[in-house]
Amino acid sequence: MTKGKAHRHFVPEVGATISASEEKKSSELQAMATGFFPDDPSVRKAILVLQQHDLEKCAYEPGAAQSLLDEEAYVLQFPVRPQGELSMALRNIVDSGLARPGTMLVQSPFEPDTYEEASLAPQRFALAKHMYFSSLCMHLGAKEVIVEQIDLRTRTGKTSIDAQGERHGVKAQVSVEAEELERFRAQMNLRDEFAGGPPDIAAADLLLRRTGLLADPNMRTLLEMRRDGANQLLSRKLVLNLSNEAKSNLNVVGRLKMPAFVKLSVEYDRIVQEQHDYTLTVFVRF
Repeated sequence: MTKGKAHRHFVPEVGATISASEEKKSSELQAMATGFFPDDPSVRKAILVLQQHDLEKCAYEPGAAQSLLDEEAYVLQFPVRPQGELSMALRNIVDSGLARPGTMLVQSPFEPDTYEEASLAPQRFALAKHMYFSSLCMHLGAKEVIVEQIDLRTRTGKTSIDAQGERHGVKAQVSVEAEELERFRAQMNLRDEFAGGPPDIAAADLLLRRTGLLADPNMRTLLEMRRDGANQLLSRKLVLNLSNEAKSNLNVVGRLKMPAFVKLSVEYDRIVQEQHDYTLTVFVRF
């Protein structure tokens, strides 16, 4: 666990006035940033890394502290000064090089001690769900998992690409969405082959419960249909949404209103404002 410096009182600049409510919010924000890193994953779905001088500005900038306080978000002071053993989540953040000032981190919906930088989170979490889906199929005795098509939906429309890299439904010029989809496809395994065999229902069930994916209807249905030994499923073609689980944590980021003096990337602003939904058309053979 980590423990920061003792609580400090900040003196507003000459001419600056803050209400009692704003002063209370500033104290709460400072106490959060300099206290123990929380064990409870539900109160750190989003983490903002701020330098000490930015925290001090929050004490006298009207509304700044209040805009950063959220029951599901946490402010981490940079540099991180651990005293004693780090929690797993904080160790992962430090070891991954994510504890950088001005960085917004989003908690993985599948592994609560794992974080991604906000601008990369939608794509990284979608890739993680695809990996878990393939692992589920492996536990269920699949011989082959083939991605036939990848779709990206945003507020501006839909972009699609097939396994051969051909785009569908887009204009001749390459859009930002099409470039993102190309990068996404380049990081994926489009075809997984396994030896096949009888399903390991216990391992498959444990995977879904550990990652919170038991709520996904496609994954849960595959598990149930492979559970029936008398007439097991031999193949299935399905459309898998890769983005549903991440939306809740990304919404926490969207609720935070960044003060003007906190500089985040332009890419961050676009990701927060633009909804990204990745879906796969997948064929599974058992």
